[in-house]
Amino acid sequence: MDYRPRMKPPFPEKYIGNCVGPAFGMAPRGELAAAGVGGLFTACAAVASAIDEAVRDIGTYSMDAWMDRVRESVAALSVAGSPRFHVYELDFGFGRPVKVDIVSVARTGAVAVGESRSSTGGMEFGVSLQPAGMERYRKCFADAIAWLHERSR
Repeated sequence: MDYRPRMKPPFPEKYIGNCVGPAFGMAPRGELAAAGVGGLFTACAAVASAIDEAVRDIGTYSMDAWMDRVRESVAALSVAGSPRFHVYELDFGFGRPVKVDIVSVARTGAVAVGESRSSTGGMEFGVSLQPAGMERYRKCFADAIAWLHERSR
C-alpha cells in the first residue's frame, strides 16, 4: 500500500520515489476457495481489514514486525506498484510514458498494479509466471470472467 500521504513529517511535494509497505490479508483457505461470491467477499474483507490495520500501525512498533510476517507467510501474494502513483502523468522531459511495466514481477512473482493509461479510473494488472503457471492463470481468469458474465445476465 502507498504510505506517502500518511508519513509524518510528510514527504516533500516533489518527492519522486515510492513509499510502500505490506498489508497482510489473511483468511481461511476453505472460505477463499468457496464458489461464487462467498470466496470473493472473504478475500475483499481480508484485504480491507489488512489495509485498515496497516494504516493504524504506521509509526508504531508493529511496523518493525513486517519482515517477520513476510518470512512467516507461506503463500504470499505481493503487489508491486499502485494506481495512486499516477506514473502515466510523469514527464521527465521526454514526454509522458506510453507503457509502464514493473519488471521486477518476473523475478519476484508479484502482481503489478497501476492506473490505466487509456481511461480515467481504470487499472492495469501485470502477471508474470512460468509457462505452466501462466496457463493455469489464463484458465482461472477465463473461468472467472465466464462466471461473472453468466451472473450478469
